[in-house]
Amino acid sequence: MIETPPLPLGAERWHLRASSISETVEKLSQIWSNVARRAETGELSDREQSLLREESYLRTEFGARLDADREVRIRTRTSVLTLIVIAPGSETTERAMATVSALAARHPSRAIVVSPGDPDGPSSFGAHIYAACQLASGGSTEICTEEILIRTGGELSQHLATAVAPLLIHDLPVVLWWPDDVPFGSTLFKGLATESDRLLVDCGQFRGNGASRLVGMRKAVGEGLVVHDIGWMRAMLWRELLASIFDHPLLTPELSSIRSVRIDVARPGNQMRLARGAMFLGWMAAVLRWEVVKPIAPDGDTYRGLLRSGKREISVELRPVSTALDGSVRTAGSLVRVDVLAQHSRATTRVRVTRQADHLLGTADWNGAQVVRRAARLDVFDEMPFLADALDRSGHDRWFERALERTVDLVRDLATEDEALHARPAEPALGAGA
Repeated sequence: MIETPPLPLGAERWHLRASSISETVEKLSQIWSNVARRAETGELSDREQSLLREESYLRTEFGARLDADREVRIRTRTSVLTLIVIAPGSETTERAMATVSALAARHPSRAIVVSPGDPDGPSSFGAHIYAACQLASGGSTEICTEEILIRTGGELSQHLATAVAPLLIHDLPVVLWWPDDVPFGSTLFKGLATESDRLLVDCGQFRGNGASRLVGMRKAVGEGLVVHDIGWMRAMLWRELLASIFDHPLLTPELSSIRSVRIDVARPGNQMRLARGAMFLGWMAAVLRWEVVKPIAPDGDTYRGLLRSGKREISVELRPVSTALDGSVRTAGSLVRVDVLAQHSRATTRVRVTRQADHLLGTADWNGAQVVRRAARLDVFDEMPFLADALDRSGHDRWFERALERTVDLVRDLATEDEALHARPAEPALGAGA
């Protein structure tokens, strides 16, 4: 039997190890049945019992009523979802475990963090099982969660769904978070996606031009998977600031006269990532109903394309610019500048949104005179709030999906080049910021 630590449970947690999938399942069951047994035999103090009263909105897998008089039921594992995290590499694994722990109070779950090793090495499986309980805000309810860290090697690293499926909780939604570059279309991805209801990704982690990954993400959406993109969510402030500038009564009519859009993205050293910039162009095309005439293609160090609205053509440009990874730019592919030019016989309008040290600055010049100047403060980047927000959203993000569809039209000719890039070894990561 497992030694159960004394309550209140918020002060301690269990840590067990397992060397097989079946042993992992067995030890999870042992943890909670032991806690239930303690309740049944009256080993809980009056104060401990008061911390474990049932709340109707919580889900529990195991429970044991103390007796009819006190009407107290043990609060064991409380979960609203199963979260699967694919975390190759030690740095990604540590980041994932820290984020999962931080999410526990707001999104109690069974979190399964999988760290796949060398698929060509010897077959191996090892699991660390962490079970913890803490008081929810207010102190009247206890929330208990599980974190399972699985390390695999050999053939099992190519079939991770086999390791994950037995650990899923029946009737709870399954969310797959892939914090690294996602291999859409691979056997590995398809197996895990089949087990999942929702997918959390960050297009900012797509290497190179990101075209094949964007195409794969669009296909996943088309097959019914709910996808939430942290890269898309991080760019919300950029979209809101640009849209608010065009809300100015003098500038709103100029939307129908836009002739060109240029987006600069950060390129520190040799790292180039275009997906976030491409998604911003896709959003503009979706909102303004522009059609793609010529997908973007490389022209020296710049990527150029052509869109159309009626008879009016709009040239678009994605330009990687040299930059250091400092306080204002944290990763390759970060948006640095958006420059929109609108022009007709009576007016020339230029709207810019530029990243500063800790804020965005938006300006608009109409016939050479500045008519708008607005700033929006950038939050210090923390991945956890974006994940928490994504976990709160169970349905499709229709504007994201429309933007993604236009983006795929924009980058489709780059997909072959992108596939060749992903056939090469991965570049070292330089961070995970906005």
